[in-house]
Amino acid sequence: MIVPKTFTRSRMTHRSGSRQKMRSLKIYFAPALLLSICFLVGCVHGPARYRPASWDNTRIDLKSVADSPNEALLQVIIVYGPWWCHHSALRLVCPDRPVLFWDPGGSYGIFHQEDIRSKDLIQKNPPDLEAYLQFSWNFSSVEVEVFEWDLKLEHAHELYDVLSNGTNKNHPAGKFTTTTMGGFCCVALSDFLHRFSTKIMTVPKSFFFPHDLARVLYTQSPKRVLAFRRGKQLIYVPPRITPGDTGSSSASSPNISFPSVK
Repeated sequence: MIVPKTFTRSRMTHRSGSRQKMRSLKIYFAPALLLSICFLVGCVHGPARYRPASWDNTRIDLKSVADSPNEALLQVIIVYGPWWCHHSALRLVCPDRPVLFWDPGGSYGIFHQEDIRSKDLIQKNPPDLEAYLQFSWNFSSVEVEVFEWDLKLEHAHELYDVLSNGTNKNHPAGKFTTTTMGGFCCVALSDFLHRFSTKIMTVPKSFFFPHDLARVLYTQSPKRVLAFRRGKQLIYVPPRITPGDTGSSSASSPNISFPSVK
């Protein structure tokens, strides 16, 4: 039987194309698999992984952690799901201005009847902690950590202006806007802290995973950390150092040890 040359060429071309596709799949498969493994390993972090065991903790209720009308306060919020940390946000309280809530790449307020978001900033009806907790529970969150720092009023005003108005490339810390792509909440938030919050903390770089940011924040002398689970609210406070007690550890000590997940 004589096979037409055109048919033979077609089969050879098809086989050659198939081999090239297989080579391409092999080239991309390994990096994709490695990226997936890194993502899974990086994300599987439960709540409190980096919480110092030496910190005092007591039960609280939401009323006891309400905003003080006379104090400037910075709150950094880390939200954990059942197996991973899945969001981060920021809340800024100024006694002489409305509260600012920055939800980078998040969805708070998207489904409200009225438009309350400006880029990723919520200035109209910003949530208090209780409102944001209720919102988080609806997305299968298991714990919400809130890191708090007291601010001097002038510093609070500086941060407020940056969040409200953004900055351009001529600003000493560079260009900034609150608009963030979904999935990059922690990159944007940690970069903001790295560039604009140097008066109260040192965040050495931007982080992709919120739990990595939480690990650093525990070393940056927060006033306290609030930990919220359904039906259980705890406040963690770093141990106080008494005069002459050089053996005590503090939240800002670089030698602080972090236990495994509780």
